[in-house]
Amino acid sequence: MKLTVVYASDANYAKLTAISAVSLLKHNPGARVVLLGCNLEESACNLLRNCVEAHGGEFQYCDVSVEIAKLKEKGYCGYTSYAVYSRIFIPSLLPDDGRIVYLDGDTLINGPLNELLEIPLHGKSMGFAVDCVPCAYKKYVHVPKNQPYYNSGVMVLNMTTWRAHRCTERFLEELEHPKGPLILPDQDIFARALPEEIALLPPKWNVISHCFLFSYWGFKLVVGGKRNILFTRDEYVEAQRDPRIFHFLGHTLGRPWYTSSRHPLRAAYRQAAAEAGFPEFAEQERPMTKDYKLQFWLHRVLPHPLFDLACNLLYRINIWLNYKV
Repeated sequence: MKLTVVYASDANYAKLTAISAVSLLKHNPGARVVLLGCNLEESACNLLRNCVEAHGGEFQYCDVSVEIAKLKEKGYCGYTSYAVYSRIFIPSLLPDDGRIVYLDGDTLINGPLNELLEIPLHGKSMGFAVDCVPCAYKKYVHVPKNQPYYNSGVMVLNMTTWRAHRCTERFLEELEHPKGPLILPDQDIFARALPEEIALLPPKWNVISHCFLFSYWGFKLVVGGKRNILFTRDEYVEAQRDPRIFHFLGHTLGRPWYTSSRHPLRAAYRQAAAEAGFPEFAEQERPMTKDYKLQFWLHRVLPHPLFDLACNLLYRINIWLNYKV
């Protein structure tokens, strides 16, 4: 089965996505790369096409303008960009009946992904890894505290099962009549409307920046205990030693394309940007915010158990200040 990886991007994220795609093809030669775009400028589309084809990949563009326009007309929450919703239309845009992989553009691929085409999904429509989200946040967005909260930046879609279980329609029903706030709209909706459709991916397939900060115990503390972490200590260690997909979500440790970043993959990302032909992208000026500076300082000076406790407390305070829960 040919590896197909789907990205969604607008012009602002074209270079970011291109860097991820080049890292993908470095470890997965000949992969098919599908780009979902909404009225994407020809220059941005060509930038991605040229990068993919120059590195031996197969490129395909799918326009989602009609689908996104309908969401905008209804005034749904667009978070930072309506592109975040593009992924839910993949099974209606592509005729594939097997599996495809969806990746956010803020990812860096560190190995072959073919295993994702065979990894057990236990009859479910999609596979996600667990996100590092405090229970207080889940309470605010009306997700049961004993239910895992998943990160949608890396998804494995079983196209046939997704269509049969009407996942797109059920997602849109929740978007139209939300049963709670939508702060991270797509993830909140997946957690509320489709939890039984999600199979767990081991953390090595979505190594979020928190994995560089927290011990296994600390990660478990943040997400609310063993019943919500769902992966073993050995799997966590494997994610740190043999990661397949890095995901630079949020601003934890500073995103590695900023010169102020303290992320341990800052140098690796600079190299990846250079290999993609955009070395300047990894030299952007943006100061770290005070709360992330504090987090980094605590990580440097405190023993791991004390850092885990202190950071968990900071997360709880932040959730209280923002959402009063």
